[in-house]
Amino acid sequence: MNLPSQLADSSGASRLQIFVSDLGATGVVRNAIALANEAAASGYQVRLLTCNPDGLLRAQLRPDVTIVRLNEGSDAARPRRAQMQRALLAYRKHSRDWAPDIMLSAGNHGHLLSTIAWLGLRGTKVLRISNDINHGSPSWLTRVWRAAKFAVIGSLADKLVLVSQAQGKHSFLARQIAVGKADIIANGVDADAVRAAAASPCAHPWRDEPRTPYALAVGRHVKQKNFDVLLRAFAKARAERPLRLMILGEGEPSALDRLRSLASELGVEGDVQFVPATGNPFPYIASASALILPSLWEGSANVLLEAIACGTAVVASRTAGDADHVLGSGKFGLLVDPCDVDQLADAILRQVGPDSVRPGNRAADFGRAEAMRKYIQLFDDLSRPRARGEARVSRSPTLEFPASSAARA
Repeated sequence: MNLPSQLADSSGASRLQIFVSDLGATGVVRNAIALANEAAASGYQVRLLTCNPDGLLRAQLRPDVTIVRLNEGSDAARPRRAQMQRALLAYRKHSRDWAPDIMLSAGNHGHLLSTIAWLGLRGTKVLRISNDINHGSPSWLTRVWRAAKFAVIGSLADKLVLVSQAQGKHSFLARQIAVGKADIIANGVDADAVRAAAASPCAHPWRDEPRTPYALAVGRHVKQKNFDVLLRAFAKARAERPLRLMILGEGEPSALDRLRSLASELGVEGDVQFVPATGNPFPYIASASALILPSLWEGSANVLLEAIACGTAVVASRTAGDADHVLGSGKFGLLVDPCDVDQLADAILRQVGPDSVRPGNRAADFGRAEAMRKYIQLFDDLSRPRARGEARVSRSPTLEFPASSAARA
């Protein structure tokens, strides 16, 4: 497909292409958008490739970042893996025709698709390792398989970017750091922007009814987030004092049904609310008595940084990526074993009470501006030498770039 002529650019600005599966309200997407916006502000031509551009965070993109839709609109109802499989031909065609200087896959879920789409193409290939490669503590066979898979994927990339020091403990990634192929650029938070967004109106009645505190968890309804253990811990804590729990996020309907059934089984369904994902979760985070991050694994959880930016008390699992580092080994929030229901319940009770451990000004140590500076420096080092200038795109159109249905059948 030929791109519209008004999108052509002769300024010589370096081209950056970023892939993310959709524009839903997830940490991977928030970081991808921050990267796209910062690069566009720094003079790069930026295109964000996605299977489904109609997500909650779309409006946060700068107008000079071009969105490229890889799939037909009808594919949006399919599972994410199916959407990405159907996007392969369009992804490869765009990468070949636009010939970006840098191609970045923003999250682990897109790395296999990206490396296949990039095979044989010019341009520097970058994988941002957004999550724990092992996905917790799997069997030795699973660990071997995942290490082998990432070894193949990693060999096809020119650069790996890790989002936390904790990821560098993995043997494969440690070797990549040692040979200079991987860099660590820790996630950051724009604390001022988070606090400003937290002051926005919020219609949920719990925000303005402080008599009964509520704990908040944010994330998709998937095994990684460990919400079943959270519900069991909440039930134990709820038996000790009036308390409510809000789980903010989305997932497959069957997963939500299981969580609702568990809440009912535990007798706490009246004190638990499941709230759909929102582009602005910060009013909920700021008004919660405590943010609970019980994840079995993470790379670097955005919501943890956002909570400390809001000054909200935090309970996090020790396995949640770099949570131990962010919370100063317990100085700025409580750390727990994610599988220990009693320990998690006790921590919730502590953090919603008067003796909670607060984050203070800890967010100042994780500013997003420094993370963005490091990314732009990396892009500058990786891009082909060419004059940088202002891109001519004056607005943010969505380019329809799907392969034909016949070609994908």
